[in-house]
Amino acid sequence: MKKIITLLIFYPLIFTAQSPFIKLDSLKFHHIVRSFIQTTQIQYQENKRDTDWNVCRFINPNNEKDILTIVFERDHEGWNILKIHGSYDSLFKIWKDSFNRVADAKNIRQIGFATKGRTRFDKNKENEYWCISSL
Repeated sequence: MKKIITLLIFYPLIFTAQSPFIKLDSLKFHHIVRSFIQTTQIQYQENKRDTDWNVCRFINPNNEKDILTIVFERDHEGWNILKIHGSYDSLFKIWKDSFNRVADAKNIRQIGFATKGRTRFDKNKENEYWCISSL
């Protein structure tokens, strides 16, 4: 019985601890967004930041169809990164750097998705963009 009670007490902590992108303060949020941009090795430029809609969009100046979008929410506990949308090449670099250092680019592209803990990297069925999101 004690094990069940202990598990129920720590259950929320186990799942929140799996994502380093929730309950961030403002500075940490902006630092993580900048590190995502740097990881892609593309000089994305911020296009529009619409805090009402909680979306940051970055455009590759060399290819305006290459857009990296970060969807987030702000609540009383902090900033939470919910999803990252973009091209496969850009998102794979972020996936490998922040989520799964042993990821295989060819294998993920062929299968169409990958998961690590409660995070999923998969292809959008409607277009050529990919998404990293929490499950």
